Amino acid sequence: MQFRYSFLWVVIGLLTFTACEKMEVDQLALTDFPPGLLEISPADNGKVVIGDFDVKVIFVDGTTSPLANAEVALMNADGTELAAASKSLNGVRDSIVIEGSTFGAADLGVGTYSLSIKVTDSKGQVQEKNTTFEISLLPFPANYNEMYIAGAFNGWGADALTLVAPNTWEIKEIDLMGGAFKLKNCVDWCDQDWGGDASCNGILENTTGGGPDNTCAGNGLVNVRFNDQTLRYTIEPAVLFAKNVAELYLLGTFNTFQGSDYQFSLVDDNTWVLNEVLLENGAQFKFAEMPDFNGKNYGDAEGDGIAELYGPNITFAEQDAFYDITFNDKTLEYSITFVRFPSIGIIGSATPGGWDSDTDMMDNGDGTFSLNIELIDGEAKFRANDSWDTNWGGGDFPTGVGTLDGPNIPVTAGKYDVTFNPETGAYSFELDEGFESVGIIGSATPNGWDSDIDMTDNGDGTYTLLIGLNDGEVKFRADNDWVVNWGSFNFPTGTGAINGDNIPVTAGLYFVTFDSNTGAYNFAEASVGIIGSATPGGWDSDTDMTYEGSGIVTVTMDLVDGEAKFRANDAWDLNWGAGDFPTGVGALNGPNIPVAAGNYTIKFNVNTGAYSFE
Repeated sequence: MQFRYSFLWVVIGLLTFTACEKMEVDQLALTDFPPGLLEISPADNGKVVIGDFDVKVIFVDGTTSPLANAEVALMNADGTELAAASKSLNGVRDSIVIEGSTFGAADLGVGTYSLSIKVTDSKGQVQEKNTTFEISLLPFPANYNEMYIAGAFNGWGADALTLVAPNTWEIKEIDLMGGAFKLKNCVDWCDQDWGGDASCNGILENTTGGGPDNTCAGNGLVNVRFNDQTLRYTIEPAVLFAKNVAELYLLGTFNTFQGSDYQFSLVDDNTWVLNEVLLENGAQFKFAEMPDFNGKNYGDAEGDGIAELYGPNITFAEQDAFYDITFNDKTLEYSITFVRFPSIGIIGSATPGGWDSDTDMMDNGDGTFSLNIELIDGEAKFRANDSWDTNWGGGDFPTGVGTLDGPNIPVTAGKYDVTFNPETGAYSFELDEGFESVGIIGSATPNGWDSDIDMTDNGDGTYTLLIGLNDGEVKFRADNDWVVNWGSFNFPTGTGAINGDNIPVTAGLYFVTFDSNTGAYNFAEASVGIIGSATPGGWDSDTDMTYEGSGIVTVTMDLVDGEAKFRANDAWDLNWGAGDFPTGVGALNGPNIPVAAGNYTIKFNVNTGAYSFE
């Protein structure tokens, strides 16, 4: 979710803001900032279950002015102090823990409590914070006191869920009737609600204020579970169906006839379903009770859709695509139903690949495919799976309905948003004026979820950026707005879907590439070095710098009188320079930095361009 914050990144954002108030040299060095609060437990505005708990605060600071001392006090709603602790701190990370047994945590009643926190570093810089938390009668920790489900099935009313585990809410034996629904934390939509998940991958989105409904519900009685921390949810059948096998798996050439990756779900009496299986022409498979062929297995000698116990392998003779497979363990009937093609592309003399190669389109998750692409005067067709086995064409432009093996589509040069529906054959080429900007946003970026960091527009729908990221999540956005955004669950490479999931990011220095035409992205590990006549390698080779986190790279080295620049990946594609020394803000392709001889600890912030030679 683009609006889901973790406490850690909010704190880091606070530290960044605070650092902005300091003198310029401190801002550039980023090693001398006021002490910060990395973690507070119980969390600010959080809840704990009535009973024993500890108070814990973790402090952080810079290397130039390390931690000195801290005080933490626990108070009730009346402001009466219940416990307090003070401690001399050391280094850039330390903590205070007040054990619950020392203040009778298990005997504290339900209600609101507060923490008063003060930390000082070796330069006398101070950080103070007051937080509140609630001791709750809930049986487990949770972010909310109540949870409800609403949808077409109950006239968008409110059926209550029960807290059954930490942050986990459940409602049993409810029929969602295959319609849309949302979860909400109050009866009358007074606060937060969750829906979305267009790809039905099991994670809801925060849709407060009018976001999309969830449409992943099936028919029949189900049990629904929802985690109010991770936003993961499950919808599972609540009724026990009759069956003649313990479980059911699809074993074939695609998984070397073993493993549990292709497991069926029991959806009705004796009826098993496996959704969206990629089958290729010529693949062989069997239905098996166990993932290793222990137990019963079924094949089909006649190829008539009725299996036989211990029959021979079934050979698939249709086109490569994703299929839904149904098997009845009583009648032994099975069916294989086409769902979608693995890929749809556009090809032709009007496209970048000519008639030699497809330009793949992006799967929108609703049966349609789209692509933003620059075309020239010529012709085009749509193809499935980069093959002429299945292709569509038509005589009309810019809109029409393609037919299988139809004529080439005449194309007029221009940049287009192309849309194609392989089920109906409908296509459109809509002239595109392009995005003003594409940026990256999220808890892993220096700006958090508040604002985008613009990427470099390469002029062909692709964008690039060198950036230092923290652990967290990101998405790509167009024009600094949520109207058009891309996301996915994959890292470091993947294909973002429109309104897709947040991309999980591991902290590091990355050269990020994004293709707005296809949604494809890549986070490639990057390096930054210093080069120039003042450095040991001269202008011939970089001296690599060490990534310290938060966009900062450092190195300590001897320099001679001369000039220097910073650059990425030992190449001039991305380089920074400025006319200032010993501190400054480097600009892309800026002038050489004049350097005076000496031994320096050099710091460079790839996110801001700020540098210092100390």
